[in-house]
Amino acid sequence: MMKRVFLLLALAISFMACEGPVGPMGPSGMDGMNGRDGMDGKDGKDGIGTNWLTKTFTIQPHEWELVGTPGELNSFFLVDRKLPELTKDIFKERAVIAYIKTDDGYKNGMPYVLHKGGTGDNGKEFIWTQTYDFDYSEGWVGFYLTYSDFNTQLKPEDPTTFYIVLMW
Repeated sequence: MMKRVFLLLALAISFMACEGPVGPMGPSGMDGMNGRDGMDGKDGKDGIGTNWLTKTFTIQPHEWELVGTPGELNSFFLVDRKLPELTKDIFKERAVIAYIKTDDGYKNGMPYVLHKGGTGDNGKEFIWTQTYDFDYSEGWVGFYLTYSDFNTQLKPEDPTTFYIVLMW
């Protein structure tokens, strides 16, 4: 059995090694006869394409609405925005993706989790996690900001820019 495999391998290598110089180009052949035109096909349903649309939302610090009581467990900030381009079809069958602008020239996909730390008035260090997220429904998008320590008496201080990408 091993001899046969070796023999086949040797034959394959010898055939590949038998290459010579390329010869001159031969004359062009005659054109073939024109065929008959076929019947037109039935129009079908459009397929899924690569359509997409990006919408930009900049949320000012005063626009964040506190849900819950300041400092209460499960409290968070929310901003709802109309998004009429988010149709029923896109909501049910297509894709919606969100990004947050984290710095000039930088975007991050959402949810975006940012670990932070600071020093209190007493000089003691403290840490928390700040999470930006989103949800959507037909015609609407909601942006969320939560703090891991629920220290929601501290309101957002800077404008935040979000990008929503609709794909259908």
